[in-house]
Amino acid sequence: MLIFKFFITLFLISLCSSCGSYDNVDRTPSVSGDIVDYDGWYTETIDRVLNVYINVPVPNEYYCAPYDDHAAPIRPCTLEDVYGDIDSTDDYKPELHVKMYTDFYESNNSVVNAEFKQKGKSTRRSKLKSYRVVLDDDKPLYNEEGTLQLNKHPNDYARIKQMMSFELFKDIPNFTSLKTLFYRLWINDVDYGLYTHVENVDEIYLRNRGWNEQDKLYKTQNFAFRVESGMELDSKGEPINREVFEAVIEPQTGDDHSKLITMLNAINENMSDEQFTQVFEKYFNRQNYITWMAVNLVLANKDTVSQNFYLYNPLYSDKFYFLPWDYDGISRATEKYAKWELGIGTWWGISLHNKFLKIKANREELDVMVDNIRNNYITDAKVQMLLDKYKPLIEPFILRNPDNDVLSESNWLEEFNIVVPRISENVQNYKSQIGSPMPFWQGMRYQNGVLTLTWEESIDFEGDAIVYDILCADNVDFNNSIVNLANVDQNSSDLNVTSWGDVSYSTPVDLSSGDRLFMKIVAKEKYNPSNYQIAFDKAVEIDGIKYFGVLEVKLEF
Repeated sequence: MLIFKFFITLFLISLCSSCGSYDNVDRTPSVSGDIVDYDGWYTETIDRVLNVYINVPVPNEYYCAPYDDHAAPIRPCTLEDVYGDIDSTDDYKPELHVKMYTDFYESNNSVVNAEFKQKGKSTRRSKLKSYRVVLDDDKPLYNEEGTLQLNKHPNDYARIKQMMSFELFKDIPNFTSLKTLFYRLWINDVDYGLYTHVENVDEIYLRNRGWNEQDKLYKTQNFAFRVESGMELDSKGEPINREVFEAVIEPQTGDDHSKLITMLNAINENMSDEQFTQVFEKYFNRQNYITWMAVNLVLANKDTVSQNFYLYNPLYSDKFYFLPWDYDGISRATEKYAKWELGIGTWWGISLHNKFLKIKANREELDVMVDNIRNNYITDAKVQMLLDKYKPLIEPFILRNPDNDVLSESNWLEEFNIVVPRISENVQNYKSQIGSPMPFWQGMRYQNGVLTLTWEESIDFEGDAIVYDILCADNVDFNNSIVNLANVDQNSSDLNVTSWGDVSYSTPVDLSSGDRLFMKIVAKEKYNPSNYQIAFDKAVEIDGIKYFGVLEVKLEF
């Protein structure tokens, strides 16, 4: 009996010892409080264009169907297959096994050492493509990176917006940047011209900043900060339907995504401003969030509503940090934006941003941060200094094939020289929208001879009375309108307002199936109509002219 008790005691001591060692596991998050990037990672100076060479073995050891006949039998992939991969959403994913080397990198004279494929979404239909080169797992890293992302940026006529943005970000507190370099791409000894490499955000990204490689990184794809149908997780926190999940937000690291879902459920609860603030402070870092928003306003990076940013969630932390991504579309001409895109209305349709911006103190803090970023970090002097550095590097490429085949010298110079003035214009646009009502969605239905126009109530932060202009016609210029009402008070008996904030106007009218109708609602402050707003709808484009705030509907009954 004594021997039995002795062994039980030893077992309990051993068990407690194991518990103690488990409890001693370091659970300190990689990032706590404000986020700080690792300055030592950005040691390379941008004083020349580097060369990267891709040699494609023929026949290739990777197989795929022909790019022009996906139903045909597979055979060795070709460069033409990769070039012809113009739809990023289908299942056709041709890639090549290639040899990659640079001025400073040779992988043990290997015949092949990397995968080569096309990258991008809409840019795949451009004549000059962008490519991703991923080194094989058993090959040494190049420049401490495993992926080269070679971007042609066909929509950036200045050809420097990514490089400029990420170089400016290096100095901004509570923010991060990405290593970005100019490359000249050669494929099978053919010159493909100027490319910009932007660092990949993955576990190597974490490692190079001294962070835990088990931290979570998420690339937003079509992400509205809510749990969409099909995003359910299993008991281990892994997506049940990974394809649906990744179409919304794509995990780059880690398997258990339950914390992400918990955060999304929390911020989408019905709650008071005070309760929301508590939830926000639990899951987000205020300075990082406001900095991200202010940077995007100063640079007019509008395509950040549901994509083009990463979320970073350190292990052992509830916080989600905003990381910047994709700035090649910044600072377009003002006339290319809808009115609501000039200010914070850009993000109004997203629940997180909506709830945050409704609070006056948050908007005031954002105003201060916009001035701080503009006056101290994205200044005319800093931007001009970078432009002066980039111009002699990229100008030779703009003047010769293949880059000059799609971009003339005059177009390039025009866009290059307008970069500095546009930043001032961006800030002016933002400030011009302070006080304007918020945008809204609109809709139309026709039933039993009655046309009903509906829209969401427009929110005015100061609580000023709102009136509406209501337009509907069979043409986008609204000539001979079916409905043409001005300054209709929201409390008017002509309008129906629901308890959840939908507004509608109905009128009997004789219409036919197949009729094409256009609708436009304008919300204005009753006593200061210069403060007005249009609807989110911006898809109507006729004869090359884009009509903002207009909804087009083809009746079918």
